[in-house]
Amino acid sequence: MIPTPYNFEPALTDAEYAKLGVLALRWSHIEHILGNCLKAILRLTDDEAVIVVFTLSADQRAEKSHQLSKLSELPAPAQKAFDELRPILKGIQYVRNNVVHSIAGEYEGDDFVFHLRSKKRSLTKAQVFSTEELTNYAAHLVIAFRYGLGFKDGAPPTEYACPTRPEMPEFLRSIIHFKP
Repeated sequence: MIPTPYNFEPALTDAEYAKLGVLALRWSHIEHILGNCLKAILRLTDDEAVIVVFTLSADQRAEKSHQLSKLSELPAPAQKAFDELRPILKGIQYVRNNVVHSIAGEYEGDDFVFHLRSKKRSLTKAQVFSTEELTNYAAHLVIAFRYGLGFKDGAPPTEYACPTRPEMPEFLRSIIHFKP
């Protein structure tokens, strides 16, 4: 392996790199399934969805799904899952974008940080890792949203049993707001 000129590698353990990789894959799968949900709402083919849906960001996919749900009622299981998922996506995207597009390796006190210069914000390694349960919960919610829309084979919308909402990490409480 060719060594890199960057100095952050020694600050992360192999287990921490693995955890970042797992989180990144989960974030990608959440975004992909959200795209499949929008594809189902719009009743698009796979080829049409590549052009219309999968070029959109996760924020855009969620917003378009929300706008469409206002025009035409979603099946109850889908709406229930989406109503819970939508605010959580804001927090997940906040963390995801900060990690994926950051300058890694600066320090805040004793903690390694991911600094997103374009937004002038930093997340510590501890903050990022504290979102694992929320990310897992969002993955269940997006699956519940998809099941709630039904499937191509004519299977009716079904309710998917999600785990209990985990405790919200403190730093995300100002970003994630649920309807009363």
